Amino acid sequence: MNAEEFVACCKREKETLLKLFQDSESGSAVAEGIAALQLSEEQSRLMNQILDGVLTDVFYTLLVGLDGGASLGGVQQTYKIYDEQDQLISDCGDLEAAAWEQFHGEADPEAGTAD
Repeated sequence: MNAEEFVACCKREKETLLKLFQDSESGSAVAEGIAALQLSEEQSRLMNQILDGVLTDVFYTLLVGLDGGASLGGVQQTYKIYDEQDQLISDCGDLEAAAWEQFHGEADPEAGTAD
């Protein structure tokens, strides 16, 4: 696995979480809390946009933080990420570029919020 593949896994996890939070029958505490609000269709659409933005910001910040381009909890340093076979996934700079492309690059028409 390389940095681009690692970031792609993070992007898929973000999309999975977004769908989980949007499904009132998923059993997720977040989804149950949103369902309890009894939002209108327009409010639900806005909530989905907010959730998408929050998850994007969280995943992007964590990835850039691991790459040394942002602080995590007030500490800024570069981390090296290895897979289970002890192969280096990311050293320095690889995650940030891939994260930008995956999370802020060209829009994916199949991903994101339900409009």
